[in-house]
Formats: sequence, structure tokens, C-alpha cells
Amino acid sequence: MDFAIDIDDSTGYSRMTFEQAGPLLNNIWLSLTVQRGSFFYRPDFGSRLHLLHRAKLTPSTINLAEGYCREALQWLIDSGKAAGISVTAIRDTTESMSRLKLLVEVTPAAGADPVAFTTFIPVV
Repeated sequence: MDFAIDIDDSTGYSRMTFEQAGPLLNNIWLSLTVQRGSFFYRPDFGSRLHLLHRAKLTPSTINLAEGYCREALQWLIDSGKAAGISVTAIRDTTESMSRLKLLVEVTPAAGADPVAFTTFIPVV
């Protein structure tokens, strides 16, 4: 049975549902939420976004977040599941001054509509 990841855009929290989901969205979610090096089968799977939780919200941190996202999602392009990845990180002050919002858009290789994904990273 397939499952979907339901993500609250205002908080960034997610939960599993038993609705039909596209596998690309699940791949994006797993790639960005699993800490790089913690998956025993593939140590290079996951992201290093967890390293930014204690970082100050500076332009350098924003650039690092974008790079970490691209690095975590590169396997989608390498495996032929995606044709392109677009990542934008911005300061999100709707709830807190120390929150980074990541806007990710992945273009599937099959030529379908791009898959959008939004997540938040708390920083100092």
C-alpha cells in the first residue's frame, strides 16, 4: 500500500496518511528529512540540513541550506527520476525571526508537472 506525506505549510510538520501519493514527493521528503549518514544501506543518502539547527540566520546559512538540499536531491537526477531541481531558501518571519523556509521544486523526468515541496528549518 502506498502512503502520502501530509505537510502543514505553516509549521512544516508532517504526518503519514494512507492516501495515494506520488513517489517523487515521498522521495523528496525522505531525502530532506533523513540525516545524511544515518541510513545503514546507503550512508550517502539524506541531507545535512540538521547541521544548520544551531547556525545563525545569515546569507551564508541560506546558501548552505540551498546547497544541502541540492546535494540531498541530486540522486533523483542521477537515477533518472527527475530532470531538474530548483531550491530557494528565504527567511520566514511569520512565526519566528529564526526560521528558514525552503521552497523546492523538482521536475519529473517523465515530463509531468513539477512537484513542489516546502519545509522549514529552525535556526538561531
